[in-house]
Amino acid sequence: MKVIAIIPAKGNSRRLPYKNVVPVNGKPMLYWAIKACKESKYNIEPWVSTEDENVKSIALKYGAKIHDRDPTLSGPDVYKQAVIRSATEHVIETCYKPDLVISLQPNSPQIKSEHIDLGIDTLLENDKSEIFSVDKNLMQNAAFRIMKTDYVFQRDLSTYCGVVVCDLIDVHTKSDVEEIEKCVE
Repeated sequence: MKVIAIIPAKGNSRRLPYKNVVPVNGKPMLYWAIKACKESKYNIEPWVSTEDENVKSIALKYGAKIHDRDPTLSGPDVYKQAVIRSATEHVIETCYKPDLVISLQPNSPQIKSEHIDLGIDTLLENDKSEIFSVDKNLMQNAAFRIMKTDYVFQRDLSTYCGVVVCDLIDVHTKSDVEEIEKCVE
């Protein structure tokens, strides 16, 4: 099975400048997402989608492939799914068609391969089109979204989705970084 993770990591953000490369326990936030892919039992190929040269350099250092994101997809009002579609199209056109695509947020540095593996296992065992992560209160935490490849391009809502509980913190502020450093190993 071919699985890719698209890690959307634009250069700058509104609330926490350059958050995707802010260090968490000595490693750029982006590192933790790539590490989770590399340690998965599913042999996930991580792709970082960015327009920023510094982010590209860091992603390559830790073993990710690069999708050169169109700068028009890096604005504050761009939906993440547009970025995921663009990167997936790139992989399909230049490499191969994956079986699964993971939208994996770099600003959830608590993510571990076990979380992703649980999501993939749940999707496969229940024959769903999409699985996404929620916190202990069942609120979506945006850490990941795992989709069958054709679902990436679907424009309408589907009932073929499910969730897995992964109580992970999304980092958006400096105080989030301080809180998360107590949790990340």
